[in-house]
Amino acid sequence: MHRMLLAGFVGLMFLAVGCGQNANTTFSKIGMSVGDAPGAPAAKEAGGKPPAGDAAIKGATAPADRKIIYTGTLDLVVTNMDEVLPQVEKLVAAQKGYIAKSEVKEDTGKRRTATFSLRVPVDSFQTAREGLLSLGTVERNAVDSQDVTEEFVDVQARIKNLKEQEDKLNELLKEKRKEEKLEDIIKVSDRIAEVRRDVERVQGRLNYLANMTALATINLTMREVKDYKPPTAPTFANRINSTFEQSWEAVVTFGEGLVLFVVGFTAWLVVLVPLGIVIYLVRRAVRRSPKPSPQTTPRNPAA
Repeated sequence: MHRMLLAGFVGLMFLAVGCGQNANTTFSKIGMSVGDAPGAPAAKEAGGKPPAGDAAIKGATAPADRKIIYTGTLDLVVTNMDEVLPQVEKLVAAQKGYIAKSEVKEDTGKRRTATFSLRVPVDSFQTAREGLLSLGTVERNAVDSQDVTEEFVDVQARIKNLKEQEDKLNELLKEKRKEEKLEDIIKVSDRIAEVRRDVERVQGRLNYLANMTALATINLTMREVKDYKPPTAPTFANRINSTFEQSWEAVVTFGEGLVLFVVGFTAWLVVLVPLGIVIYLVRRAVRRSPKPSPQTTPRNPAA
């Protein structure tokens, strides 16, 4: 009995080994048929072209042309606004850009400030920023980017579909004109007008995206400070000095406000003083006027 069991166990082991060899042979053949065909390694070593499958994979993973909107924000402190303003214009012109918006504020008793919205080609974005940063002391330097590649591709595809639809409708309109069916001609014409409006609207969005990705935007703010000194790590003596200066500035501001209030109130005295005198005289006259004596009712003798 034991001999029969031992013989059966040995037979099963031989059977399993044989199946494993067959399976390995089968998978090795499949692998050769898919990518390791005979002669392929030799071709690679000899400088031959890689298989078509590898080329397709490389083409699929190649980076696409990205559409990115770049926006830079710069805050500068300058010591002489009159000298810096022409330099901004020259720098933007040298990078083949333009000034989209500019404003210079010069309030009485306050420092001058200037704000610009500059548009420069994307290739010159970094160069323009570096040139602007050299005009003064930097307080803020930020860059923001927005990837609109997906929207750009979607808009292009939508325009293509709309134009194809418009072409088909124009062909249909020609057929209806031949059939001389006025009602159908009107319906098709109205539909063509709707599609044309959609094309123009989507084309406008595409033009906007193309412009925003072709030109970067730099929002520049400059404020003028005479004899400006960049901030350093404050010491205890500097903190005392700064606190005293702030307190003194607050006292001066309060004094100026009080003087201005007194000066403004003085103008009202021209109206308030005569009005007060009139009110006083009227009240005095009312008090001095004789009061009417109370009337006594006659008593009833019968009572």
